[in-house]
Amino acid sequence: MKVQILATLLIMMLFQSCVVQVAIPNRWNERYAKKHDFIECLDADQLKHLIISDTTHYKIVMIYSTSCGACMEHLKRVYTPAYAKQRDDVKFYFISESTGGIRFCRDELERFGLYDGKVLCFLDDSPQFDNQSQGKNANLQILNNLTNHIFTNGPIVTGNFGLPCEYIVSKDNRVLKRLTTTPNSGSAIETAQLWQIDFDSIQSVDFDSIYRLDLDFDRFKGLPVCDGNQCPIQKSK
Repeated sequence: MKVQILATLLIMMLFQSCVVQVAIPNRWNERYAKKHDFIECLDADQLKHLIISDTTHYKIVMIYSTSCGACMEHLKRVYTPAYAKQRDDVKFYFISESTGGIRFCRDELERFGLYDGKVLCFLDDSPQFDNQSQGKNANLQILNNLTNHIFTNGPIVTGNFGLPCEYIVSKDNRVLKRLTTTPNSGSAIETAQLWQIDFDSIQSVDFDSIYRLDLDFDRFKGLPVCDGNQCPIQKSK
C-alpha cells in the first residue's frame, strides 16, 4: 500500500513539473518557439513596428496567456464573435505574453476560430521588460512599460494591471484609453477593452478622448475626458 502511495505521489510530482515546465517562460519553451516556423517571437521594438506600420486598418491587439482562464474566456465570448465579422478595415493581433505555454497557443486560437497562420509571442530581455529587474510587481509594470513604449498619444498608461491586456488602435496609431480605479492609487489610466466599445461603429470612436467608468472627475479637469452620449463607455448608473 505504501509503495502504491509513493508511486502515485511521484507521478503527481512529475506531472506537476511538466505542467510548470510548459506554462512558464524558460529556455525550453524559447527553443520550442524558435524551432517552429508558425511561431514568431517579437521584442518590444518589433512589436511596435508590427502595429504602427499598419496605417490602413484599425488594430485590435490582445496580449494573452494560454494559462490564463480569463484570457481564454475573453477570446471565446468577445473576440470570436468580433473576429467572425471579418471587417476589411480592422486587423486583429493576438500576442502571447511570453513563451510560457507557447506550444498550446495555436490549438487555443484554432479552437476559437482566431488562428490566421501565425502565432505571435513577446520575447524581450531588456531591463524594462525583464521580470528579474522590475521587483515584486514585475508582470504588472512590464505591461505598462510595453504599452507606453508602443503608444505615445495622451497621458502615460499606469493601470494595465494584468492579462488580458488589450489595445484598440486607430489607423494613425492612437490607442484608446480610459480612466479606472485601483486598490492602491485610487485612479489610473489604462487601455480600453474590446467589449467596452461598439465594434460595428469603431470608425466613430474618438481616440483623442479618455473614456471613463464611475469616477470622480473633478480631479481630472486637465484631461480630455469624454462625457455624454458620444462616449462608447458610459458612466455607471
